Amino acid sequence: MPPRVVFFAPPEVTALDLVGPLQAFQIAGRYFSRPYRIEVCALTDTIPIAGNLRFSNLMHYSRINPGEDDILIVCGCDEASPEFMRAHKPVFPWIRKAWLAGATVCSVCTGAFLLAEAGILDGLACTTHWADADQLQRRYPRIKVRKGVLFVQEGRVITSAGIASGIDLAIHLIGLRHGEKLAFQVARSLVIYLRRGGGFQQESVYLQYRNHLDDVVHRAQTIIVENLDGPPSLGRLAEQVGASPRNLSRRFRRSLNLSVGQYLKELRLERARSLLGESGSKVEDVAKACGFKGSRQLRNLYHDRFGHSPRKLHAAANG
Repeated sequence: MPPRVVFFAPPEVTALDLVGPLQAFQIAGRYFSRPYRIEVCALTDTIPIAGNLRFSNLMHYSRINPGEDDILIVCGCDEASPEFMRAHKPVFPWIRKAWLAGATVCSVCTGAFLLAEAGILDGLACTTHWADADQLQRRYPRIKVRKGVLFVQEGRVITSAGIASGIDLAIHLIGLRHGEKLAFQVARSLVIYLRRGGGFQQESVYLQYRNHLDDVVHRAQTIIVENLDGPPSLGRLAEQVGASPRNLSRRFRRSLNLSVGQYLKELRLERARSLLGESGSKVEDVAKACGFKGSRQLRNLYHDRFGHSPRKLHAAANG
């Protein structure tokens, strides 16, 4: 069965909290054979949103039971007051039940208030919109609110900051489940600059060097990523993106603080580390798949970067 993402939209939902991450998961489905099943539920079949608009044809939340391998995303709303919480008590056991059943439970913006009310943030670090962080901490003193981050992951509980950070959350989830290359493809389709939460997940080279504005370099990076086993020469790469080799090299260094060759090496090392972590992968085969001249080159570069041989990781992956 295809993977499922369930969105819970509270009354007065912040529209981008819902449609931003929803769009990311829809786009992800274009890149693999099992597109996500996306379900949107609420307290009623129609709910108001800002701008005198309404979302309609929504499922009642009680008809959906998120379980293991599902993702539940609780969106934010304009008013997460104590009165709101008292008026909608039945939804909180439902959120908690999804978490206990093994679902990954997430929040966007003030959706963190609903997760806190459900009791699943007790003792955990979390985040929310910067303007609501102090209030969240005061009302739920057993949680640990972190400011200034895009999202915080604590096992199967992930909270994200304000509004547009829901897209970052979705891309992070896609990367966790399907690899950073797919996360990069989704982000590029959404035409956004790639950002990470910082401190909680090691930066991926697929994303780390994408936070710049030079579209020529972006196009060159995409070509390199898609041809790691046999990338074009600098001259051919420059021709493909409409630049001279000298100009492309200069723009690469300005945007990434790396040469084209250094960037290619970083990509190959990350790809090698990913492949070596898979059961049954051989160092010789990985070296070939990543475009190294041979296993000796991979071993030397790998040891210089990570401080141990690729065989050590391979042995650990195979028990």
